[in-house]
Amino acid sequence: MSAEPYRSVRLLLGQPDPSFCKIVTSALFPLGLRDISVCHDGPHVRQAAAATVDVIVCDTHLPVLDFKAFAQDLRQGRIGANPFVVLIATARDEAEAKAQAIHASGADELMIEPVHPLVLVRRVGMLSKERKSFVMTPGYVGPTRRAERRNDGSDDNLVAVPNTLRAKVVEQKDARAIAGIVEAGRASLDKEKALSGFRVIVRQARRLAELKSEDSEPAESHRVLDTMIKMAGEALGQSKDAGAAHATAIAERIAKLAARARQAPRGPAKLEIDLLTKLADAAMAAAEAKPDAAAAVPAIVAVVDGYFARA
Repeated sequence: MSAEPYRSVRLLLGQPDPSFCKIVTSALFPLGLRDISVCHDGPHVRQAAAATVDVIVCDTHLPVLDFKAFAQDLRQGRIGANPFVVLIATARDEAEAKAQAIHASGADELMIEPVHPLVLVRRVGMLSKERKSFVMTPGYVGPTRRAERRNDGSDDNLVAVPNTLRAKVVEQKDARAIAGIVEAGRASLDKEKALSGFRVIVRQARRLAELKSEDSEPAESHRVLDTMIKMAGEALGQSKDAGAAHATAIAERIAKLAARARQAPRGPAKLEIDLLTKLADAAMAAAEAKPDAAAAVPAIVAVVDGYFARA
């Protein structure tokens, strides 16, 4: 390891107070950090984050910035090339952070102001060694807030993700190697995002069957179908991004069939529920690349297409 492992690290500091930025910059200097970009408002932070950066330290009350949206744009890959960039949020107080759900925004760490620069230095050092697993749910990608969960992948919606800061600081990989790590991580992320949506669809299909057997009010089934339509739409976009042709074909049928069932004033018919359940199971099998799953997809797709042709 070189004497100054952080010299090549690029840090983005988004803080409204120029004097605090100077103090932080001075504190980071002994760590070897020289490449520090300072921004005082949201548009400039978003623009700077679109470039290649390794660490972002951002005030959640930065002018003209919706921090939660910004964090998810980073994690979902809508800003910049690295959804695994280390993100440290600073908030005014714990009550405000909780009220605004900043703790669940997608940041790696949440620090309550006033932030001591040396504490910030230690946090950066800790994150260069270890980071938390990401939670994968429809609409959210980001580190788990459970302190005991790390990169163990023990839960079905927890994913071990690349620590690109560690790769640069500790492992001292070059830019090309890190780009390869990010590319592989993004592919895994896209697959997990599709899986997370299909997991919801499977649960909702089971719920439809329960509601039918309980002779529940149609409004309850309609709410379940609304969720299925939404999840199928998200899974469809994610599957296309990931190149999962079979999952895409099934997601299209789920969305179409759920929308048709949603139009029935008395709720979905039993056959529609059965077909949605089969589609959901096939979607999970195809997305998980289970043996023979791909071969079974054309059959269930043909059955559903036949139903549409007869209806």
